Amino acid sequence: MNLSRPDRQERLVRLAAEFALGTSPPRVRRRLQAIALHDRAVADALSAWEQRLTVLAEQVAPVTPPPRVWARIVSRLGIDTNASPAAGTTHWWERLAVWRSIALASVALIVAIGIYDRSRSPVPAAGPIVVVLAGADAKPALIATASRDERFITLKSISNTAPAPGRVFELWALPPGNPPRSLGVIPPGDIVTVPLSLPAREALTNVPSLAVSLEPPGGSTTGQPTGPVLYSGTVERMY
Repeated sequence: MNLSRPDRQERLVRLAAEFALGTSPPRVRRRLQAIALHDRAVADALSAWEQRLTVLAEQVAPVTPPPRVWARIVSRLGIDTNASPAAGTTHWWERLAVWRSIALASVALIVAIGIYDRSRSPVPAAGPIVVVLAGADAKPALIATASRDERFITLKSISNTAPAPGRVFELWALPPGNPPRSLGVIPPGDIVTVPLSLPAREALTNVPSLAVSLEPPGGSTTGQPTGPVLYSGTVERMY
């Protein structure tokens, strides 16, 4: 499939976002990696999303792991910390491969923590819901995530997205055959949460997509979007 075609730009963006989030099925990941080897547009999309999400690592406060964590790392890597290095060799902790493995694992963990909620438990519940909200130009603006049992949606701004002065963003569920249903006003900030009245799996039942509209302070007073709908995206359920 040619993902470089203009009419498939939105699908490419979604696939690249899921790839960076680590929520793509293994078969899809392998396929995207293979395509990226000879398709510059796909390679650029994957790289751009990985760079966007890696920024989250800089927003997480450093934590010194307890000794048992390092002991497990050493054990899994099969390293004998008691052995003396032979002449001309280096200690295990000086080996680039060791630190590269540890660094890659650490970045993956930090990104996962930041995506779900850096202010709460760093271990998200299984079965996330992910929505990439993009504008009419297919350029992503927000990532919405939620664990299916949580009563809130986390939104991460990825392109310095902010409403016009004196306006707010409002998040909407778009059930097919029914009017949009407000999920709440989106607070200002780079990483924010919108509370839900029910667990996400119930609040988003039969909801294939979400949208964000521009509204007056406090949100729409009519129960329906009154300003322009700026962003929308498909609800991806990873369960």
